[in-house]
Amino acid sequence: MPFDLEAVRKEFWRLEETGGVIRTDRVPTREDIHARWHWRTERFLPEFGTDPASVDVGRDSFMLSGLGRPKLRENEPVLEHRFRYDPMPLEWFDNSAAMAVLSDPDPDHMLLEMLCGKHLAGWTDRPTGTEMFVWLTEGTQSEDDRLMVRELLCDIRHEFYPMLRREDALSIWHLARAALDCEIKRGRFSWWLNQFAVKPKAGSVKSAEDRRD
Repeated sequence: MPFDLEAVRKEFWRLEETGGVIRTDRVPTREDIHARWHWRTERFLPEFGTDPASVDVGRDSFMLSGLGRPKLRENEPVLEHRFRYDPMPLEWFDNSAAMAVLSDPDPDHMLLEMLCGKHLAGWTDRPTGTEMFVWLTEGTQSEDDRLMVRELLCDIRHEFYPMLRREDALSIWHLARAALDCEIKRGRFSWWLNQFAVKPKAGSVKSAEDRRD
């Protein structure tokens, strides 16, 4: 779909009017993310002595005002991948596609073993692949556990996201819970997870975890 500049402007002014209240009526679109980036960045740049307009940010930017010319930022990942934001709340992943487990778990958890060895090298008490699998499927028990899950999922390349599903029997729900519990705000990861988010039905109060008990 073509990028909708008018939608960016509408969302920017909604954020301005509400003091930045995050909308919960839908999964954020590319336009929503661009609007939030402009709104948030415009607010903190002056703290560093930078005029937002001088770097094409905020209400006076080309994107929001339509005036001037856009400043080209070459070789940067798209904004929805590089901006830091949370995935949708966990109840949005309480659906069959997000909860699907695509394979039997590898008993040796070789993929997670390799990823922990590469991305957590040097950590004291680095987890094994099996330990990481337990943290991702059953939850973490300590802040140290959460730090290591956060480091791993923030550091791995996006090519590994679907491999976690295919090779280690992790569902999107498991990964979304880990992202929320460990406060992971990696745009590319959130964007990927949110493809499986579905707005909960009105009156739905039981989460997937509740129904497993």
